[in-house]
Amino acid sequence: MQPSNVPPRHPPNAALIKQKQRGFLTGLANVHASRGSPLPPALTAVPYPHNYDPASSQWKNLECSNELGAFRLAGKDIDLFKLWGIVCQLGGGQKVAQQNAWSQLLPQFDLPEYLPVPMSNGQRATSAILANYYNAVIQPFEDAYRRNVQDTNRKAMMTAGRPPGAPGGPNNPPNMPSQSPSSVHPGTSSQLSGPVNNMMGLLNQSMSGGQSASISITGSPTTPASQTLPQSPRPQHGGPSTSSSLSGTHSFSDSLAGHSLVPPLSNTSVGPLPSSVGNEHHEQDAPGMKRRFESEELDGKRTKLKIGGTELPDALPPASVDRTSQNLATSVPPPASSRPLTRTKIEYIPLAREVDTYGGRDLNILEDEYLRSQRRPMRDINEWGTVDIEALTMSIRCRLTVELSYALTTLTLLSTMKGPTPGSGFPIAQCSDLLEEVLDLLEDEAFDGVTDTPQYCLTEDTQIPRHRELVAITLETELLPFAGLKSQQNLRKTDHGPRHRSSQVILAVVNIIRNLSVIPDNMQFMAKHDRTLELMLRVCGVIVPQERGPPRPISPALSISDLINVRKDVLNILSNLSVTIAFPQSTPPSESTVRICTRIFQLVASILIEPADAIPPTQMLKLSGIPFHTCKPPSLSDLALDVFTHIAHQDHNRKIFSTVIPQQWLWRLLETLVYRLPVSDPDFAFLSRESWLSYLEKATMAIYTIAFLSPPELKQKIKSDRSLHFSQIMLRMAQRFAATNASPEARQWFLSTARRAIEAMKAVDGGEDAFDTSQATQPTLAFGMGFGESGETNVERGMGMLAGRRDAAWELLMQRDVDQTMFAELESLMRVE
Repeated sequence: MQPSNVPPRHPPNAALIKQKQRGFLTGLANVHASRGSPLPPALTAVPYPHNYDPASSQWKNLECSNELGAFRLAGKDIDLFKLWGIVCQLGGGQKVAQQNAWSQLLPQFDLPEYLPVPMSNGQRATSAILANYYNAVIQPFEDAYRRNVQDTNRKAMMTAGRPPGAPGGPNNPPNMPSQSPSSVHPGTSSQLSGPVNNMMGLLNQSMSGGQSASISITGSPTTPASQTLPQSPRPQHGGPSTSSSLSGTHSFSDSLAGHSLVPPLSNTSVGPLPSSVGNEHHEQDAPGMKRRFESEELDGKRTKLKIGGTELPDALPPASVDRTSQNLATSVPPPASSRPLTRTKIEYIPLAREVDTYGGRDLNILEDEYLRSQRRPMRDINEWGTVDIEALTMSIRCRLTVELSYALTTLTLLSTMKGPTPGSGFPIAQCSDLLEEVLDLLEDEAFDGVTDTPQYCLTEDTQIPRHRELVAITLETELLPFAGLKSQQNLRKTDHGPRHRSSQVILAVVNIIRNLSVIPDNMQFMAKHDRTLELMLRVCGVIVPQERGPPRPISPALSISDLINVRKDVLNILSNLSVTIAFPQSTPPSESTVRICTRIFQLVASILIEPADAIPPTQMLKLSGIPFHTCKPPSLSDLALDVFTHIAHQDHNRKIFSTVIPQQWLWRLLETLVYRLPVSDPDFAFLSRESWLSYLEKATMAIYTIAFLSPPELKQKIKSDRSLHFSQIMLRMAQRFAATNASPEARQWFLSTARRAIEAMKAVDGGEDAFDTSQATQPTLAFGMGFGESGETNVERGMGMLAGRRDAAWELLMQRDVDQTMFAELESLMRVE
């Protein structure tokens, strides 16, 4: 064994590695600049050429890292210098592709086997995408570097007086036959297939010097078939770089044999590399490099880099063999036992599924299940088979826990089923006994046999707890320390053994009644039922103690949080049934009618008299902080207005409200409704949204209803109160709604609101009792303007509410869409009689 004259290896220092990295990045930038596709300066620290437009860069979608010379892949930083050094140690990009060894590089950069999110074409293999990045970014530099080294060796051999193709020369080492491009394995292209995020744009790009090569995102660079393989390169003199300028160059050089190369780039410079490596070192080290190269080829085993380090060595350990073994190896291959044993490093990674959880719940799985449930069609009522209604009724009547749970679950499913025809469902009208048992169950669980108050009425001193007040009490209670550990024994019956909480049964029954009220076939029956409305309204009642304590539910089985849910469900039930609700026409009204009317008003007023919501739309938008395009009116307030306007639409129902509700509460409700109307120009900008237009129309209709049923004393207060500004606000609304520039189809909705505003002013201006029938029905004939659409028989009389604002009233009268009835009412508001 002859000792090698190669100097011993020394551990590289950080400064030397940085110097080599800068030289590598400079050369990489020069190669791509010569190809007409310069790399981004954030990647190589080399600025763009003077006349180059960065907007047309093919690399503008390449995600550069904060570190110089690195890009991002799968959330990790990929150092180009480190990647090139490792690939060179493995034999070059083409050798790695032939051996399908790109996956061995993934642990070096802590890359996953598959991308978390697939590419646009479904590609998820990280190794294939890393190979495509290498082929597009580093492969042109590798080819140029390889050609420069070959040219340097060829010039060195010619200087030494030996032709480049002579046997035994550095350009034609022993046992290294040249191969044509056809010898490259055909599987190379398929092994490198995969997207490069469509960011490279290097397909069929012209090369300088009149020759062209195609760098495809699905394979290695193509090569003309007539080109032969250059022989083993060894730099000697005058080369721009040497084998020791980058780590892993020795094993990279011996892997060049047997691979096709792209056509050479004319006038292509790799760029300046570190000056620490000179030509004198090549001349001194050329014999040792040649012997080491030949010994490695004879041995048939190239030196491998131990995958797992982060630093790149300056040179590999020299392979020292004697000349005798080299001569014998030309004819007889070395035995397998003589090859050095290699140790493989095995790393065990625990197999675990990465789950993004929030509080222990995987939201992605929950969202997928929710979307899957929405795609499932609702079953028809006939698909559930036959249900014995008598058995269901008996199960509720027996009050056994198991039977009651089965009956309520079955009835909940039946209440959500659709019937064979549109608008049909479970016909509760045909199961009157079942409905009675359900109402009995609700009454027993909520009140435990306690009868209702016979004389239930609303006075001016009665306090109506607001909805936000109940929510604040619940929030304050739940935020106390150990609030969830407090016992609620008073809400659970224990005399009959373990059973459901009464509040759970109440919520289940109220939910069933709400589902049944949605079906149009059940609305008329449920609205006229003797117990349904009265029991629902009683359950959602609230008691305010005389000692100024916090309000509590009427039902001892409910908590404040349960009461809030029940009140919302009852409000939805009233909204579904409000069109068909008609109070009995009896004088005076019965106790049951008084209780129903009073509790409906209390429920509606508890939501509408909230000061925080009694503001114009613009102020509501500022307080909520919601963007304009997503801002909507308060849902509960909109629902309460819908209930009140529909129930009080009939004159007989209005008369009951006028009889039962005190003037103080009518004034308070009217005041909060007027404050909700738009005043400024930004407020009227909300009218372009359908939800806000519907909300303001309901508010105007509610104001007209209160003005109609108010007694004369209250009307006079509304007219004379200067802080309310009733006439100014209503006139401005009528002007803006009547002068809208909406489409002809939508103008009818704006005119309807304007008409309600004028009617409300007319009802207040008259100052008469709308339900007083003692006055003469035939008005006195009058001459001039003010006649209705039927001639002299309808004379509009007025007290001059708009007499001080005649200019605005005349402008409103000149609108083309004002009909005769609206014209007569406006004219009477301007005239004082």
